[in-house]
Amino acid sequence: MKRLLYIFSCTFMILLPLQGFSQKYVNIKGRVIDARTKEPMPFVNVVFIGKNIGTITDYNGDYSLSTQWASNQLQASFIGYKREVKAVGDARNQTINFIIEPENINLTEVLITGQRKRYRNRDNPAVELIKKVIENKDSNSRETFDYYEFDKHEKVEFALNNITDEFRSKKFFKKFQYVFNFVDTAEINGKPYLPVFLKETLSKVYYRKEPKAQKEYILGTNAIGFHDYIDNEGVGFIIDNLYQDINIYSSNITLLTNQFISPISSIAPLIYKFHIIDTLAIDSLRVINLAFQPRNKADFAFMGNLYITDDDRYAVTKVDMRVSEDINLNFVNDLRIIQEFEESESGGWLYKRNELVVDFNLINNTNTGILGKKKAFYNNYAFNMSRPDSIYSGIEHTIKTIGHAQRGSSFWEAGRIEKLTEQEQNIFVMVDSIQHVPAFKRTMDLVMLAVAGYWKFGNFEVGPVNTFYSFNDVEGFRLKVGARTSQNFSERFTLEGYLSYGFKDERLKHSVSATWSLNGRSLKENPQHFIKAMHQVETNFPGMEMQFINEDNFLLSFKRGVADKILYYEMYKLEHHRDWGNGFSTIINFKNVTQTPGGTLLFQFNDDRKLNDITSSEIGATLRFAPNEKYYQGMSYRIPIISKYPIFQLSYSQSVKGYFNADYNFSKLNLNIFKRFYLSPIGFMDLQFESSKIFGSNIPFPLLTVHRANQTYSYQLLSYNLMNFLEFVSDQHLSLFAEQNFNGFFFNKIPLIKRLGWREILSFKGVYGSVTDKNNPNVTTGLMQFPSDNFGNTTTYTLEGKPYIEMSLGVGNILKFFRVDYVQRLSHLDNPNVTQNGIRLRFKFDF
Repeated sequence: MKRLLYIFSCTFMILLPLQGFSQKYVNIKGRVIDARTKEPMPFVNVVFIGKNIGTITDYNGDYSLSTQWASNQLQASFIGYKREVKAVGDARNQTINFIIEPENINLTEVLITGQRKRYRNRDNPAVELIKKVIENKDSNSRETFDYYEFDKHEKVEFALNNITDEFRSKKFFKKFQYVFNFVDTAEINGKPYLPVFLKETLSKVYYRKEPKAQKEYILGTNAIGFHDYIDNEGVGFIIDNLYQDINIYSSNITLLTNQFISPISSIAPLIYKFHIIDTLAIDSLRVINLAFQPRNKADFAFMGNLYITDDDRYAVTKVDMRVSEDINLNFVNDLRIIQEFEESESGGWLYKRNELVVDFNLINNTNTGILGKKKAFYNNYAFNMSRPDSIYSGIEHTIKTIGHAQRGSSFWEAGRIEKLTEQEQNIFVMVDSIQHVPAFKRTMDLVMLAVAGYWKFGNFEVGPVNTFYSFNDVEGFRLKVGARTSQNFSERFTLEGYLSYGFKDERLKHSVSATWSLNGRSLKENPQHFIKAMHQVETNFPGMEMQFINEDNFLLSFKRGVADKILYYEMYKLEHHRDWGNGFSTIINFKNVTQTPGGTLLFQFNDDRKLNDITSSEIGATLRFAPNEKYYQGMSYRIPIISKYPIFQLSYSQSVKGYFNADYNFSKLNLNIFKRFYLSPIGFMDLQFESSKIFGSNIPFPLLTVHRANQTYSYQLLSYNLMNFLEFVSDQHLSLFAEQNFNGFFFNKIPLIKRLGWREILSFKGVYGSVTDKNNPNVTTGLMQFPSDNFGNTTTYTLEGKPYIEMSLGVGNILKFFRVDYVQRLSHLDNPNVTQNGIRLRFKFDF
């Protein structure tokens, strides 16, 4: 999620050094009481008069509000009761309680007795009502039709939130005060905001019931943002992932990378408390206002109101819901979802309005945050019209039509269901002009340096800064300087390289690569089709593989135990990558590698012969199938956005002795399967299975499978965190990784602890393998020996007899950014220099 953090930070960090923290926030809490019964009142509206800022009381009648946009009066209101208004003082923290009276009380003498009843599902008319809604949701959902189709117009907007007068007066903005002409006021919280990103999409959606298929054909996309610094397409993918289409009729709703329980899920009566407020008319239709609230306010669930037809259809005509202030959800001050439905002539209820607004704030108690809005509009519904099978064929749910990103103004003027507002039109002008302001450019260059690690110099970028200095036991202090061409140089061709020098081994290392796009698109645009050539002279600790992290990152220089065995290598690599569509992609590569032992590592035989180096030349192919996969595209790599769909990857490579100086004959086959299972309300589980087989004989250990190990103090998801480098090798193996993220399911139920927002994580990692006799120097003479220490004790082993297993218990979301794991190694404890347990830390950005 590093790139996800980058997207928000690039916008947010511009403002961070400019913000003033002197503005006063008001924190108000209190309780609303019924004047007659003296009982607390749930679902009472508490709002600041003249502002769009407010909340509703919970089942205990309690409320809380935190804002810097308070008015001087606070009002409590509830249908059938008199409104009460109280003054708001100047203190930062205040307690304001309300006692509200029923309207039209004409009794001369009233005697009231009784006690507060505990909420129960049994004999509760509100629960009986929601059960009827659940029973009828299949017949009310639009999926009741055999076929349907419609036009869809979607607008997604990001804005800088909470633009105060003090903020506007900053010296930084002196040269471009005009941008504040585009400030508007948010309905969700009444705060002024400045739009900085807008994405429009026009599409046609087709649905077929049997066999089930839904396809959305993207006819046009139009995005405006800081394209020189942020990948607009990558931002679009992130937005799609954060703001997935919300279907109230689904049992689970995926939002902000988390799954929420729908208020009309089959298990909703176990997750929510329901309360009938009243009946009213909406568009001449009589409906029941049913309020709901999670039983545990920290769980991933909503609070709000369902408006249900007051007849035997029990259809949802409108939902207006938010999240609790106590929810275990990061960086979100407020969130609101509004969906309205209308009944079609053929039955079934269709979207009429669909709106999602999220008020983000990366750092608590800072004035400025990010406001995200998504609106969808629908028209031209058609039902039970059969279309050719080709419309529904293929794996992908979303299909981009040719030229979707190059539509002209006439296309948009004719196709928009809702026209752009004047302010939305002005975003194009404002964002384009501000990027030409020198002060803005300087600030964004600093942001790029701080977040991405690169400093931009025209057509080139220097970095990453976190690898300029590192160290290890073999190379000693290591200095490195790297550079790459920027998008200003070319969007379809990049050059990248670096120089590095170790002051202990006194060796110079380097890398240079070139990448060409073969489909006429930018290298940052999907689908990809490119060829890449690389020459590299480098080192690596055998088995050390870091996903999306540079291995010479300074923070990874700190290692436990002994790490004095290293490989020097010289590699020539040619790679062809192509995305074929429908989730399929291929990689064909040729790789020639010459490896030389370093540190205390030797290429030694049992007759004391030694080799200076070994060379392999492999030609390989990888087939990857990842249906409906989306990415955030970086300059050097792209990061998959994990979803519910599985990922399959099959790789094969072959080395032939004598070709390109190869010393050995062998072939490798590898299969990897990954799947995320959403298990609401107890979070999600990631499972990854891997299997490999190496065919050949007399293969030395550097060319076997060296199992991924980690001797740093950083927790690595795809490595064995208590395995030593080069501790285990195999020529055939099976492995299983399993990680359950509970998302605070248990911590949320513990008083005091639940306020910390911690989340529980349980992990299992196991691998079982072997080295066949023809590749095992302990069985067959004449083979390269497994490594040993300075005393002649073997330090590399096979996994025959028993698997390697480790488990960890972690606490995530510490201070919203950190994860700490206690890791326990459960097998092969007699191996030398073994660490049986330890604490590992990981930086993790999650909602």
